Parts: sequence; structure tokens; C-alpha cells
Amino acid sequence: RCAVRLAALKPTETLSAPEIAESEGLSVEYVSKFMLLLKRAELVRTVRGINGGFALTKAPSEISLKEVFDALGSKRQDSEEFCKSFAGKSESCTRSGSCSIRPFWKILSSYVDEVTREMTLNDLLLGEAATLALTIELAQKNLDHLKKLERELSARQAARAHSVSKVESTKTLFTETTEEFAKKFEGQAQ
Repeated sequence: RCAVRLAALKPTETLSAPEIAESEGLSVEYVSKFMLLLKRAELVRTVRGINGGFALTKAPSEISLKEVFDALGSKRQDSEEFCKSFAGKSESCTRSGSCSIRPFWKILSSYVDEVTREMTLNDLLLGEAATLALTIELAQKNLDHLKKLERELSARQAARAHSVSKVESTKTLFTETTEEFAKKFEGQAQ
């Protein structure tokens, strides 16, 4: 909300932490912490003086929501990091060999990352109906991408199963050939 408030400003305008806090119904301390995190990520700059305050470092159309979320510490973990962070008292997760949570988390994280990577602060200035339409469009686009990944994964699994079948056939043929050779060799040796 604080970043969106700054995105609505004209390029020459700034807002102070108390102004943002009042307009958003937040405490000044809370807003100040957010602004510090956004400043560290170089998404916000400070302007000193009587008309000083905070402003975005780039145009709102150039700042993705993913950048904002990452700056605020909500970076999603990949499945490997996710598993390590929930290992409990063990060194590794007790479900690391067969986990139903990991694929769910991986797909969900990928999905959220893609949508937030494509949406910008400017998109949130369009109004609720337009932002909803854009969010649905991006969600559909990413859903299509996930379906494509699912088809590729299925094809890879089918190819892998075919390869395993070929390996098993080759092993069987090798075993049979070896046994036949051994019998012939024994017959010649006698």
C-alpha cells in the first residue's frame, strides 16, 4: 500500500512517512520500516528539506510487484530451501524422499513469482476492475504455461518409462545371451 501510494505521485512529488501513515491508516514506525526496506532495495529514494519525503527511484511501470515483495522480505523459497527450512529437529525433512508438499509449493511459488514479476505498481493504479482483469489475464497466461510444463513432464516421464523398459529388455536379452554362451562354452569344454 505504501509503494502504491508513492506510485500515484507525480515525478516531482514526495510524501513523508507521517503523510503515508495517515493516508493508509498505519503507524509512522511501520511505514518508516517499509520505506527503509524499499530504500535498501533501491526502489525508493529520500528527498531532504521542507518538502522532502519519499519517492520512487523509477517510474511505477518499471517496478514489478515481485521487486516490491522481495524488498519487503517475502521472497519465496525454492523447493530445496523450503524443505530445509521445515526440517524440524532433523538435519533434513523426514519426507525428503517422498513429499507431496514440495511439488505443490514449487508450482505455487512459480505461479506467484510469474504473476508478480509481470505486474507493476502502475498496474495497481488502474482501479480495482482493471487490476482484476489484468490479474485474471496474467493468471490465465501462467496457467497455460503450467499446463505446457505438465505436458512436457508427462512426455519426459513416458520417455523415461520407455527407456526403463528398453533397459529391462536389454538386461533380459543380455542375461539370456550370457546363459546361452555359458552353456555352449561348457559343452565345448567337456
